[in-house]
Amino acid sequence: MDQNRWETWASLLHGEVSEPEIDSGLDEVGEKELKIGHRIYHSREKVAQVRKLKPAESAWAELEKSLSTPRAWWKEALKYAAVFIIAFLTAGGAFWFYQTGAVENESWASISAPNGQISNVTLFDGTNVWLNAGSTLTYKQSFNLNNREVVLDGEALFSVTKNEKSPFIVHAGASEIQVHGTQFNVKAYANDSKIATVLVEGEVEFRAGQQALMMVPGEQVLFSKNTGQLEKNKVDIAEHIAWKGGKIYFNDETLFALAQQLERWYEVKFAFASDELKSYRFTGVINKERSLEYTLKIIQEIRKVKFEFNKEQILIKDE
Repeated sequence: MDQNRWETWASLLHGEVSEPEIDSGLDEVGEKELKIGHRIYHSREKVAQVRKLKPAESAWAELEKSLSTPRAWWKEALKYAAVFIIAFLTAGGAFWFYQTGAVENESWASISAPNGQISNVTLFDGTNVWLNAGSTLTYKQSFNLNNREVVLDGEALFSVTKNEKSPFIVHAGASEIQVHGTQFNVKAYANDSKIATVLVEGEVEFRAGQQALMMVPGEQVLFSKNTGQLEKNKVDIAEHIAWKGGKIYFNDETLFALAQQLERWYEVKFAFASDELKSYRFTGVINKERSLEYTLKIIQEIRKVKFEFNKEQILIKDE
């Protein structure tokens, strides 16, 4: 087919010339090709319609295939009935959802940092939160409308937007921390025996049951889940928030606590050959940029323990 014929047909299909003007010059092959061109060109409308199909219409198409009798008026009516039923169920489901939510007060949302990752998020009130690996922050859908309360399982560094009318409250296990605008770190993993809060700047109140302590920058409050006791001491702030940059400092910590952190950062599982090994103590720093193998090698050199790898876990043994 020469280029001139293609251009002529394109002009015809777009209404730029009439059929009588070109019919006289077509042979049998040309007429056949022109008919094919017509069919291809006009099929574009059907293609556009198919692309606009909605789920309800798709559902009807599937239903229509299963009907063996010829198409009748009641089938057309059934098509619209199907659309109505789907719309009714959708609206009814939404009504049920909101009614259920009202009965249960309201729904909750959550943000998580899975093992191996550190996440950063800004809440609706402008508060910035860093979540350490294996941590989850949960809050009501009405957050920042009539409350600023969150529930923490794990470790997080909060930079709270100031709002004198609405205090920011972090619920962590059996304790809570209330602030108006400040920066602080909370470590409250469900499987840890203590909840630790370090104040970076501002002022917070740490509460646990009937006990309450006011904190100033540079102080740490430890709450024992087992005894319910509170203790407050001075700490190096930089060491306690260094995890945000991929480093964790250990100051006379147990090997058990160290293994828990390695599990969160490297997505592995540890097992101990004896309970005595869990109480081995360490002082140092873990750098997330280093490989797990490098970190374990350093631990072996410090305390002469051995790490035995298998498919499911890493067994810690005496050397």
